[in-house]
Amino acid sequence: MRRCNMRKDSTQKHVSKFFVSLAILMLLSVTVSIGISSALNRRDLPENTRDAEYVGSEDCMMCHEDAAKEFSLSPHARIDVEDKEGSVVNGCETCHGPGSVHVSEGGGRGTMVNPSKYPQICFDCHSNNNVQFRMPYRHPVLEGKMSCSDCHNSHGSDNRPWTATSLDGVNGVCYKCHKDQKGPFVFEHEALKEGCTNCHDVHGSIHEKMLIARDSNLCLRCHTQADYPKIGNSSHAGRFPEGPCFSGGCHTAVHGSQFDDHMRY
Repeated sequence: MRRCNMRKDSTQKHVSKFFVSLAILMLLSVTVSIGISSALNRRDLPENTRDAEYVGSEDCMMCHEDAAKEFSLSPHARIDVEDKEGSVVNGCETCHGPGSVHVSEGGGRGTMVNPSKYPQICFDCHSNNNVQFRMPYRHPVLEGKMSCSDCHNSHGSDNRPWTATSLDGVNGVCYKCHKDQKGPFVFEHEALKEGCTNCHDVHGSIHEKMLIARDSNLCLRCHTQADYPKIGNSSHAGRFPEGPCFSGGCHTAVHGSQFDDHMRY
């Protein structure tokens, strides 16, 4: 019994050390990512914006009245950020940078920051997403093939809470590119009604197809029952070793099927 307890204590110590190490690694990743983001901001932003000064959103409203009115109702309008001198910056210039040059030149490209071309602007606040976009499987934002604004409307007031995506739902954003997954299907996977993010981590994942869990563990989050490994009316005990539910040759139509209510084709 004593030996068993010693082994148990040893195991617990190893587990504790593992999680402490993991926490430190995650903290370092976030710190490094924030440092990278700041360096990129200084180096890559339009040259005309580097020495500009803040003028306030009131000047922006003189030309961009519709955008300013919409933005005033969005969650981003309620964010205050301090600049290097400690002054509070609120509104358009929080993301678009100081606008004195833009105002003095009467507008024009290259005189304001366009966050759709500089995702680092978003990462200054959303540092966790900066880390996610460095995962093995991710949307190609850092590569410049798409931007945060392709999915998120930072100006819009018609947004789902905490997502900056349309009230039509997260799926509506995904379907703009992933049209084949939209259907309609004769037999639809009911998980689609809850949203693509039930299965996919849309910013980045360590799993293929940006799945939130690997192999059959993803499906078993919903498809399990008291007499498991029986699922439905059939035992799956001998099937799981053959491969994941969707790539093991069984339920290949994971989004929906036109022919089979078990989504086998």
